[in-house]
Amino acid sequence: MVDPPEAMLASWDQKTCCICCIWSMPCMEAGSQVLKIVSGFIDPRLERRRSSISFMMRSCIGLMSGRPMKARASSGVQVTSTFTFMGHSVLTSLACYDPGMTTPRLAPWLAKNPRATRPLEFGREQQFVINPNGIPELCEELKACPAHKPTPLYELPALAARLGVGEIRVKDESQRFGFGAFKALGGVIAVANVLTGAVGEAHHFTPSFESVMKGGHKEITGRFVFTAASSGNHGRSVAAGAKLFGNRCVIFLPKFTSAEKETAIRARGAEVIRVDGDYDTAVAECRRQAETNGWTIISDTSWEGYDSVPRSVMRGYCVLVHEAAVQQWGAAPTHVFVQAGVGGLAAAVIGYLWAVCDERPVSIVVEPESADCWFQSNLAGQPTLASGDADTVMGGLACREISPVTWPIIGAAADWFMTIQEDGVLPARRLYANPLGHDPAILSGPSGCAGLAGLMRVCTDAAAFKALGLGPTSRVLLINSEGNLGEPLPS
Repeated sequence: MVDPPEAMLASWDQKTCCICCIWSMPCMEAGSQVLKIVSGFIDPRLERRRSSISFMMRSCIGLMSGRPMKARASSGVQVTSTFTFMGHSVLTSLACYDPGMTTPRLAPWLAKNPRATRPLEFGREQQFVINPNGIPELCEELKACPAHKPTPLYELPALAARLGVGEIRVKDESQRFGFGAFKALGGVIAVANVLTGAVGEAHHFTPSFESVMKGGHKEITGRFVFTAASSGNHGRSVAAGAKLFGNRCVIFLPKFTSAEKETAIRARGAEVIRVDGDYDTAVAECRRQAETNGWTIISDTSWEGYDSVPRSVMRGYCVLVHEAAVQQWGAAPTHVFVQAGVGGLAAAVIGYLWAVCDERPVSIVVEPESADCWFQSNLAGQPTLASGDADTVMGGLACREISPVTWPIIGAAADWFMTIQEDGVLPARRLYANPLGHDPAILSGPSGCAGLAGLMRVCTDAAAFKALGLGPTSRVLLINSEGNLGEPLPS
């Protein structure tokens, strides 16, 4: 028997936990099978191959006091139960995995990246995507922007002790530029780079952000109309950048975007067009109208022939990682759990740490189960569409395909890819908002807390905890990528 971390077991309320252990049972056909009570599914291939499965299923269902068994065509059989984790009710499931699988999966929701070897050179292809040079100077340029200041980096020692790791630090982007999301950095810097670059082409020198912000070279910069597709936060960032430099802005929103986020974008002077479809539909409509009207797209998603602006956006995101490095450590993080939509934030975090740290931290990319484009791309070894419909409460991560420009970073150096279920979001948000001990309270939105939700899921699975190399000396970095913008924490 393999025991979960003692700190984790101590947090469980045994009265509400139907089963909180890991069983090892011999398999007559091949070696052994590991039967786990975790959030996951039985691999259907095992169901077909192992006659012993039905016996183990019946035994565990009996232990789970008659909980229903739910069939799901795409993922096999799920048996659910609940337990209390750090005061929060968490849904768990029965899963059985084959240790002899040839795929890099440790579990249906967790897969290793076979390409992320060590040591691994941060080469020319990676530097083309994320160039760490000049980031300190970019931080200085940003001081000209109103309301700009470094966001806080919080330490959560009580949570770290509960989860059985050495340190947890959270970069809190809910306070970025006063409007609550990391994407403020990408949009503002990309708009600034387009405008200063245009002046540079005309006059053979590159002006400062501040000089353009104050109205210099308006005969060149004033002709630009900026546009973007967004689920909310990126659109607000582009709108804020356009307003800062005095330019018109048009933002395309998918249908699921909240009314509060639309209002916030309009408050920054942008025009808003809602698209009857998801994020990718909004991107397509944005591209069509930009081509028709001669607008300049500020996208965090790349496509063929369009990658300079997304690289500029990611360069903006590197600012938050640089700030964390200055704020945080004599010792760099050993692990980073970072959420991914198309991959801009994840590429910036993983790439910058890869470039500047003596030893690359173990990086875990976290996605919604229904928007698992990175998880599937890792399994395929190339950019691949998500397996689900991207219908998720984590709106900022609701993406069906990756940004191709980020593949040389994430595809090469992200160590693990994992998915989280929808019911893992609320416990993570509540844990941020109502912390343990004397840990600081953090306001987070559904997308913002995904990294913490991923860490919590790993820490409730002993095999995953061990495989990721987590333990009492681990130093974990999380990014609270957004505050609770228009999505207040349910009671």
